Amino acid sequence: MRKLRIIGVDTESSVVECEVPDSGEKFTLPLDDRFRAAARGEFVAGGSDRAPVTGTLRPREIQDRIRHGASPEEVAADAGVPLSRIEGFAVPVLLERANAAELARAAHPVLPDGPALNTLADRVGAALDRRGVDPDLVTWDAWKDRSGGWVVRTSWPAGLSDDASATWSFVPDSHGGSARALDEEAERILDPSRATELRSVSAPPPLPPGPPPIRAVPPPASVTPPAGPTPSADPTRPAAEPPSAPDAPPSAAPAGRGAGAAAGGGGGAGGGDDDEDFLQPTPTEPERRPSRRHPTMPSWEDVLLGVRGKDD
Repeated sequence: MRKLRIIGVDTESSVVECEVPDSGEKFTLPLDDRFRAAARGEFVAGGSDRAPVTGTLRPREIQDRIRHGASPEEVAADAGVPLSRIEGFAVPVLLERANAAELARAAHPVLPDGPALNTLADRVGAALDRRGVDPDLVTWDAWKDRSGGWVVRTSWPAGLSDDASATWSFVPDSHGGSARALDEEAERILDPSRATELRSVSAPPPLPPGPPPIRAVPPPASVTPPAGPTPSADPTRPAAEPPSAPDAPPSAAPAGRGAGAAAGGGGGAGGGDDDEDFLQPTPTEPERRPSRRHPTMPSWEDVLLGVRGKDD
């Protein structure tokens, strides 16, 4: 590799003029942001499409923020630069975080009675399977806290807008490491009995409103509901009368009166039709019996004067 020496700057064409000290061969370099960043020590090697950061953050600061949980999009927004100028510094740190999250899946959760035999991934998978969560939708992430320890978070869809998550602290070692719960959701995953207890005291979701109850509407006060027809109110059907008691035997009645009773329809010929007459509807007004004629007694004046009555 030959060394170049800057001999001048052409401001009109924005180039830097250089030459080889031994041979005097001249070269030009474009005076752009990459040249200025390289002069300040901010140039990132590894590709011609990578650009330096022109904001206030240094590369080490960018990587430190991403290592502690920030996303490249957040860092680019804070620095006021395009995302493409952050990705070159973020890629190695993101790989470091993904490797820590993968190691945490094989860690043993720490329970009140000691470390569990199964792994953290097994515990999370069993708990989310009981809730009906698709295992393909579960994501793992890791970052370092202020003390330098690793924090692991598991996220899964739990609604239309927000995702649920559980957070653990992770300490790697040669046996897979250990994980401790840092929030209530992580404790419910590690201890199923605690999850059942907490779910039992939660209020049930409100029921959807149903149709309004049907109420009977009373008739208006001015309208009287018509009364149903009764057998006695029907003009086409006469009112039924209770059967009358049989008459006394006519043996004690006088002869003339007995003949009148026979003429009134009380003879023996009509006695056999009593059952048929009882089944027939009776008229509204009772039939009038023919008047019985009795002999007229003469008054005492007629007796004294010798006047005979009309019946004589």
